[in-house]
Amino acid sequence: MTKKQCGIIFTLLALILCVGVLAAKLNNGGLNDPTDLSQVLSPEKVNDQDAEALNQQNYFYNSKSERDQMDSATIQTLKSQISDENISKEQKVVAQKELTQKTMVKDNEGRIELSIKNKGYEDALCRLDSNKATVIVKSATGLQENETIAIQELVQDVSKIKDIIIEVQK
Repeated sequence: MTKKQCGIIFTLLALILCVGVLAAKLNNGGLNDPTDLSQVLSPEKVNDQDAEALNQQNYFYNSKSERDQMDSATIQTLKSQISDENISKEQKVVAQKELTQKTMVKDNEGRIELSIKNKGYEDALCRLDSNKATVIVKSATGLQENETIAIQELVQDVSKIKDIIIEVQK
């Protein structure tokens, strides 16, 4: 065995030993460790800046969750109308068109949000109505004019809507 091979084996053994020691310390303290993230961010210990960051994160999460629940309820209602045998064919056709439209709007909202995130923003929320789009972007520094134009073009390309409102959440 060469010196190089001995060095590699010795280094690997030292790494295995370090990982074992760290695992033992982690398992010994468990989830009751006071340096655990949940303990650090408990409501009693959150300062104003952390509370504001959590509220902003909750804003996007809550808004998306609420929108998804409403969309799911609407889609479920439309699907039940389509499958109901007591409804006329004309009403089923209308429900099918609404379902297709709702599905496309939901897809476009997701594509717009993902595209905005891919441009480097922390988070985004998009709401598309029949003739208006509202985009809320999470940005600590605000938006420059060229960034606003880029977001408007992106929304227009995806949704074909010209009336676009862009808001910034910090």
